[in-house]
Amino acid sequence: MDFWTETIGFLGSGFAVLTYWMREMLPLRVAAVLSCLFFIAYAAIIGSLPLLMMETILLPINAYRLLELRRDKATVQIAQPRS
Repeated sequence: MDFWTETIGFLGSGFAVLTYWMREMLPLRVAAVLSCLFFIAYAAIIGSLPLLMMETILLPINAYRLLELRRDKATVQIAQPRS
């Protein structure tokens, strides 16, 4: 494999490991979405159908949860009284 293929794979792995390190959900979901995107690209390049299928299933789940968190955070900020 060439340098760029390996780099894409390592970026996906790095973001996946980062998700296990995080404590807050919002940055965790951002890292998970980035991990999915890099792994989808990597799987397409190397021709790994199982990895491609798994990441294409996980991407909309993580993206939906990320949008939920952002919506919930906005709702909480609206509901809080201003000082």
